[in-house]
Amino acid sequence: MLLDEFHRQYTLWLYPENQYMLMHSEIHSKILNRVQRDIPLVSNPFMVLAEELSLDTDALMDALKELKARGIIRNISGIFEAASLGYASTLVAFEVRDPESAQSIINAHPGVSHNYLRNHRFNLWFTLSMPQEEDIYSTTSKIAALVHARDYIILPTTTRFKIGVHFKIGEDSDYENNSAPASHHVPKAVFPLPIAEREAVRLLQKDLPIEKNPFRAIIERSEGRINETILLDIGNALKERGVLRRYSAVLRHHKAGYSANAMTAWKTDGLTDDDIVSIFGKNAHISHLYIRRITPGKWEYPLFAMIHAKSDAELDSIISALSFASGVKDYCVLKTLQEYKKERVEYFSEEFAKWNKLND
Repeated sequence: MLLDEFHRQYTLWLYPENQYMLMHSEIHSKILNRVQRDIPLVSNPFMVLAEELSLDTDALMDALKELKARGIIRNISGIFEAASLGYASTLVAFEVRDPESAQSIINAHPGVSHNYLRNHRFNLWFTLSMPQEEDIYSTTSKIAALVHARDYIILPTTTRFKIGVHFKIGEDSDYENNSAPASHHVPKAVFPLPIAEREAVRLLQKDLPIEKNPFRAIIERSEGRINETILLDIGNALKERGVLRRYSAVLRHHKAGYSANAMTAWKTDGLTDDDIVSIFGKNAHISHLYIRRITPGKWEYPLFAMIHAKSDAELDSIISALSFASGVKDYCVLKTLQEYKKERVEYFSEEFAKWNKLND
């Protein structure tokens, strides 16, 4: 017992940002592990979750409010397949002299969801999504000119092996590991999406309030043009079709106890898709796994794996183990130095047209 208490206190001293996650209750662990998986699209989802977890509904809602107030839960909303909504997406990396100035210009584009400063010559890495009828390459070029980028690369996905992360919190025995690779299949876009479905997508992107009948509240506060029954029916239909990947909570990984993370990029010489799935895809620490198009002479590492760990030592150990298991010695470790933006793209937003008009 004394040794366990020493280890706990040492860990708190070493990683003070993890203090809450090391001390919070088993109930909070169960809630966090559950809401990362899925939240049912029903009129009162918190009552359903409370029954499943053998909790009082008010107690569950109070816990969720606390977890959001502490910043552990970032938001609760729908995660959609961009391509199925008629959007093209890519990863972009810029080399810029002044990342602080550049990041605000990049973040102003409504299609930028993630933007990070990383330890590489290409120092700003961001994801860009746009309606497929627009030219994502031309837009990237415009942004590069606006920030006076020295150089840039565009890295569209050619194969997706895995996407999404569930952080294990505490010692919850009911935790389900998200280590299995995702399907390579991406649902095709439907053109045009019916008006009611576009409205449902707009509403399901809103952060779910922690109150009874939260979907009704979203409709009222967002001046929704469909009622709750239609919203939930469409949401569940989109889920069945794979357009809505999941409706769930997203955590801030640092506050959830995962203080070390890195985007890694690997040469794939000699690796088959089966090798990638078995070595990288089944690793529970990897949340996103893609093959991206290379740019000869600038970027020749096609396999991207996003790795999350609880310490730098653990992160280094995971990367070394992956290198040993795959036989790949040529790889890059792109650690996050600063998070500049992390939020969902608001699909079907008028902000895209406004940005285009402003920058034509």
